[in-house]
Amino acid sequence: MGGINSFALLPDQLQVVSVGQERKLSFWDLREPDPIQSIALEGEALALSISSSGNFIVTGGKSQVLQLWLFEGGNRLADGMGHSGSINSVAFSPDDKQIVSVGEDGCIFVWNVYT
Repeated sequence: MGGINSFALLPDQLQVVSVGQERKLSFWDLREPDPIQSIALEGEALALSISSSGNFIVTGGKSQVLQLWLFEGGNRLADGMGHSGSINSVAFSPDDKQIVSVGEDGCIFVWNVYT
């Protein structure tokens, strides 16, 4: 198992989502020792955030692509391209209508989320 680069606690405070050097998006139940689900990623993710509703996850990393995921089922909903370097940080706005990403390229992107 590789190192964990980022993790986030879901609003229920019983589940955690993590990304790391393994190039996986892992879903954890804090009452269990092993992940309940892992999804292979195309590259190493460095950052993740969970929407305040708990319905969506956003990841970003060395692939320079922002990825939006549905929490239930772990389906990838959309990719956002624009950074020319690794994405180091991602966050949802409080109303979950926007995502902010910060990259190694020195750029800050604001992405609109339509659900």
